[in-house]
Amino acid sequence: MKKLGLMFILSTFLGISILTGCSSPDKSNAKSTVNLEHSDKRGTVYLMAGKINTNENVNISSKITAKVAETYVDIGSTVKKGDPLMKLDSKDLEAQVAKEEASVGTAQANLAKTQIGSRPEQIYKAQALVDSANVSYENAKKNYERNQKLFDTGAISKSQLEQFQTALGEAEASYESSKADLDILNKGETQETINVAESQVKEAQAALDVSKIQMDNSVIVSPISGVVTAKDIRTGELATAGVNLMNIVNSDAMMVDAYLPAEYINKIKVGQEVVIKALEVPDKEFNGEIYVIDSVVNLKNKNILVKVKFKNQDVELKPGMFAEVGVKN
Repeated sequence: MKKLGLMFILSTFLGISILTGCSSPDKSNAKSTVNLEHSDKRGTVYLMAGKINTNENVNISSKITAKVAETYVDIGSTVKKGDPLMKLDSKDLEAQVAKEEASVGTAQANLAKTQIGSRPEQIYKAQALVDSANVSYENAKKNYERNQKLFDTGAISKSQLEQFQTALGEAEASYESSKADLDILNKGETQETINVAESQVKEAQAALDVSKIQMDNSVIVSPISGVVTAKDIRTGELATAGVNLMNIVNSDAMMVDAYLPAEYINKIKVGQEVVIKALEVPDKEFNGEIYVIDSVVNLKNKNILVKVKFKNQDVELKPGMFAEVGVKN
């Protein structure tokens, strides 16, 4: 069949679909619908036309904003689910992950130290400080008491006595502080302190998890198996989060939503093998099979929706192409 014939049937089909959507069916529309039938030299009778669609058609976008470091596919490339499509620059993300890993390590070490409690050498050192502070306190106390007596006899001035009193106060404060430190070491960390350390570990780990997810997002993979039908990004360009970069179509899921004049309903059945020709691929024929025949007739144009699946796929087939479907005599 010549390309002119295919263009005629598709333009007729589109004209019917548009015009009858705005008015009631009349005799002229019915006549145009009948004229859809034509055949080629091999006896294939083309009864219906429609648009190629697919059940799986996805737009690919990035979850982060970064420059494209490398692309692995181009328009027409066949990919499998999980295949990498492109890699984004991840230097900053790698540095962030390293920083968060260090923070997790520090927090975990602090928690372990808190949970283990005091080591014997720490307690020994703290006890030595207490003993030393106690000696200093006792000496300061004796000096103050001796000079108090001298003050009472008028041997020293009040300002001199106050100096010994200040020294006594400082020695006492140091002694009490060292005893408190030793008491903490002997008792170990409180549960509240341990809880705080545990929270710090969780916070650091959560930040690390977020950074790792962002790292994973720097490699964009295909969510389905199919063919790359569009690509709007190149190496070195900025991929903005949420903006479409590619389109992938599962060619195995492509079909034709064709419309059959109701008067030809007795010429087709579910499971019947058919021939498909696409307007944009005029030199090829594709084998197909009818798998759905709508039970409702469109009252405006007297057409019936018929779904036809391809039995052999081709990378040249694209969703949105117009096609006609024929049956063999």
